Amino acid sequence: MSGARALIVGTGYAGQRHAEALRELAVDFAGPISARELARDPGILRAHAVQVVHVCAANDLHVPLVAAALDAGKDVVCEKPLAIDAAGAKALVEAARTAGRLGVVAYTYRFYPLVVDLVGRARDGAIGDAHFVRGRFLQDWLLDPNAADWRLDAARGGASRVIADLGVHWLDLAERATGRHASAVVAQVGRLHGRATEDHAALLVRFDGGVQGVCVLSQASAGHRNSFGLAIDGADGSLEWRWERPDEIVIGSLGSSLVVSRERVTTAAARALATLPASANEGRRNLLAAVYRVMAGGIAGDVELPTFEDGLRHARFVEAALRSASEGGWVDLA
Repeated sequence: MSGARALIVGTGYAGQRHAEALRELAVDFAGPISARELARDPGILRAHAVQVVHVCAANDLHVPLVAAALDAGKDVVCEKPLAIDAAGAKALVEAARTAGRLGVVAYTYRFYPLVVDLVGRARDGAIGDAHFVRGRFLQDWLLDPNAADWRLDAARGGASRVIADLGVHWLDLAERATGRHASAVVAQVGRLHGRATEDHAALLVRFDGGVQGVCVLSQASAGHRNSFGLAIDGADGSLEWRWERPDEIVIGSLGSSLVVSRERVTTAAARALATLPASANEGRRNLLAAVYRVMAGGIAGDVELPTFEDGLRHARFVEAALRSASEGGWVDLA
């Protein structure tokens, strides 16, 4: 522990993947340790060598763990969602500002080379003015009525599951690709097997400037392990990326389409990332590499770091979507 530059809190899937990425980056770290272990020995947070704390524990522990790390003078990388409600996310934004520390949310998909290329092309006007952004994020693990996981407990996972767990990833990429923030949402949600939080959701989204969006989400769609995709339509064409084929984007034009592979990306940021080894964990690795460059006094690169402010904005979106599903009709984001 004495020489560890990072501390990973949370021993589940996310914590293990953070550890894998830090090994690849040759960053010395301690953990993953459980939140319970940290509670027994909170002095671990104040170890002099530790510069950054990776919070990968259950959602309800994000606010206390992040706040404690900031209070100890550490930079923080927090798994999404930043908090289980907007009030908690706002408190963390303010705490990071007061502490003068870096606060990053682990939106890993924005750091895949072909996602970076799609965003770069869209921002450079390759498809003309954007008017529509589409997407889906489908899984099937909760089709099983006997599935058990802390995410099913609203007290631990939050009032929203599918929108907060899957939808924010799509929203982050949609905002990146369009260059515009979501301004209003109308939502429908569904629950299976008597669960307290939603198993599937359909979202219509308005973005600043009149761009429209639609996204379908589910954790109970048979045959879909991790079916995530984003497409953006413009006046002159379209762009699409799918998790199932992460090293490709499809460029559409009237009556035809072209598949662009990892070797043929055009934007400088995408080319830099495309030369690195490909893996299922490369988005997280690339994100953390950018974090540690910033900590060393450099710049993140051409891909902006996802900040606590992003996490707060998306927490407000989740609450607006749940309110829409409950009351009916459009809900504006504050």
